[in-house]
Amino acid sequence: MKDVTVIGAGLGGLASAALLAKHGNKVRVLERHFMAGGYATSFHRKTREMSLRAEFEVSLHLMGDLGEGGALREVLSELGVLDHVEFLRADSLYRALLPGMDIQARSYEAYEQTLIARYPEEQEGIRELFAQFIRLRQEMLLMMNKANRGEDSDIFSDAPTLFACSNLSLKQMLDEYIKSPELQSIIGQQWQYYGLPPSQISAAYYAYAWTEYMLFGGYYPKGRSQQISNALVQIIKDHGGEVLLRQEVTQIEVEDGAVRGVRTKKGYFPTEFVISNADPRETFGRLIGYERLPRKYVRKLEALKPSLGCVQAYLLLDIDFQKVYGEKNHEIFVNEYFDLEQAYEDMLKERYDQMPFSITIYENLNSEYQMSGKTTLSLFILNPIDGWSGLDKQAYLAKKTAVTEVLLGRLERLYPNIRQHIDFVELSTPLTNHSYTGNWQGAIYGAQQSVEQSLHRRLPQTTPIKGLYLAGAWTRPGGGYSGVIWSGYNLAKQILRNKEAVIQH
Repeated sequence: MKDVTVIGAGLGGLASAALLAKHGNKVRVLERHFMAGGYATSFHRKTREMSLRAEFEVSLHLMGDLGEGGALREVLSELGVLDHVEFLRADSLYRALLPGMDIQARSYEAYEQTLIARYPEEQEGIRELFAQFIRLRQEMLLMMNKANRGEDSDIFSDAPTLFACSNLSLKQMLDEYIKSPELQSIIGQQWQYYGLPPSQISAAYYAYAWTEYMLFGGYYPKGRSQQISNALVQIIKDHGGEVLLRQEVTQIEVEDGAVRGVRTKKGYFPTEFVISNADPRETFGRLIGYERLPRKYVRKLEALKPSLGCVQAYLLLDIDFQKVYGEKNHEIFVNEYFDLEQAYEDMLKERYDQMPFSITIYENLNSEYQMSGKTTLSLFILNPIDGWSGLDKQAYLAKKTAVTEVLLGRLERLYPNIRQHIDFVELSTPLTNHSYTGNWQGAIYGAQQSVEQSLHRRLPQTTPIKGLYLAGAWTRPGGGYSGVIWSGYNLAKQILRNKEAVIQH
């Protein structure tokens, strides 16, 4: 048994801690916030009816890969999460509104047929592209599973498709198979979930994430994402570990190039291994010091490009939305035009009146989500932190009000008179993201999933300091709920393989 300290109770840190604890290691998790979960949390607000408290999801829309045969389902089963959390499957993954088009994405087969019916001349390309997506998924899983078993792998023989596509952006891959710019935009609709347009996002990353939903469904935990975090905390505690809240780490103590302990504002914890689920710039810049690192590694840290933050409006309506408006979908992507590169530019320039946004209607997936007769909505837009930084309090609040009004106006164009049904509305910004998670620039997906920061180019989970490891969205394999859970799981498997580090039970 060895002593492991995890910094940060996001899903990556919790997943690592849970698996290590299940294998008999002494695990403690230190979290600066008053609740565990990172982005996988919820919050309460009073409504106009002051006797009622509404609970809002912080970030999760859907999780993929949880259907029978899904790889993430197997991971959550091994961790023990499926014993604690019930997941509801969405009938429709999303509805995409584009000029003159209304596209439903329900399943792989149905989606493929929808696109072929609309673009019959692209039939061969559509089928070949989706087959390529599936091959990439299979090869990435093969490589990851071999690594977790401690087996050698050869990308040339085990993953020839991945090797051939590792330098491609999604746009480059789409260009190989799809001629229609409109169809390319339709297939690229999920880009809002991952933070970069087709010209920049890694084709392999997008392909894997796409197959998670299309092949194995979209799911939401009954309750909210907080249930996932709570389940992992309970698993850690059930196996002798501890999760300590309001414990802000101030230093990772390093001696002779190895971890010796962790200091917080409340105490000191000697430890042999540290897993940091925090932003790596925070981990190395503030908690350790760049002077303790090789210059090459510092350059890699300094070159990291963060993902965008987001603006998110949380709404509670005093109506049954489905009955009043006839909207049955859980997720709606709203596009004023087809050009996704222009969309990204509009997001960077904060053109709130025209940039794409998404609508999540939680009661359409779980009718018992909130109180009877109410509907919970989330409006989501990717957003840089620059336009929010440096504002005084008055200017910041004024901007929040103005942006909220723009978003509600756009929502009302789709669903007339919706304003009169708003019981509560609150807006979060990239500064909110930064405040609660500590992520540099309020990044919601950690490091960008660009070609330059994906696959083997992404920050590794091992570090130059002995006994210090990384988990979460900034390291491998990537951001999002699935990515960070895999990150924590893979890291725990790696540590468990090292017989000098732990005694396996």
